[in-house]
Amino acid sequence: MVVQLENNVSCFTGTPAVDTPVLIDAENVNIYYGDNHAVKQVSMPIHEKSITALIGPSGCGKSTFIRTINRMNDLIATARCEGNIDYHGVNILNPKVDVVQLRKEIGMVFQQPNPFPKSISENIQLPLKFTGERNKKKLKEITEKCLRQVGLWDEVKDRLDRSATGLSGGQQQRLCIARALALKPDVILLDEPTSALDPVSSSKIEELLLELKKDYTIVIVTHNMQQAARIADYTAFFYQGELVEFGTTKTLFTRPEKKNTADYISGRFG
Repeated sequence: MVVQLENNVSCFTGTPAVDTPVLIDAENVNIYYGDNHAVKQVSMPIHEKSITALIGPSGCGKSTFIRTINRMNDLIATARCEGNIDYHGVNILNPKVDVVQLRKEIGMVFQQPNPFPKSISENIQLPLKFTGERNKKKLKEITEKCLRQVGLWDEVKDRLDRSATGLSGGQQQRLCIARALALKPDVILLDEPTSALDPVSSSKIEELLLELKKDYTIVIVTHNMQQAARIADYTAFFYQGELVEFGTTKTLFTRPEKKNTADYISGRFG
């Protein structure tokens, strides 16, 4: 089945996917909010040092699923999860897992930029201080390194002591990514990180993610199919709480196996 993509989505400018090892393996994951069965029997791999995009219409379970990968759903009283999400040989859904350590290794960036109402440097350093780092020289070195990683250093190096809330939306989002990098995670989860940004800022985030995937495993929820086509190595299509189809981005976008996938990509619904 070959489909014509909505708005002529036909560019796949990211590095072609290679068969990298599976770092996270979800098997038969079910997620409930009270009686609401929000995610149903989802099984999919997340490959190391690649970008995996989750696409699908609103309310289909994408964000719910991604929030489960670092146990953010634990913060919702009515949420419960069943199944297995294997990460380095451990089921992270096991209640005995150290959630604080897990969230150091699997960082998260949200839809709306959410810098702390503190200085730019403190935004990077506070998570490090929380984990026990007190060496001022090391804190400064990590701050500069992380800001350089996200292409923000030259823009803010002369105002590190000023409030992060004075940055533009795109700068704030890059700062939030830098803050996640400070804890040296293996994985970065991003829940629609560019939906609140202008096209220029969104483009900078996309370029950043393509650079970061050399060293990190990235999972991104996006409603923007062009974005998925541009940057993702693998794409998962969710619909009504189910994983309809998973594959390399180019294959899923140009030769989907399922009718629902083809209909969504071609703009027939969603």
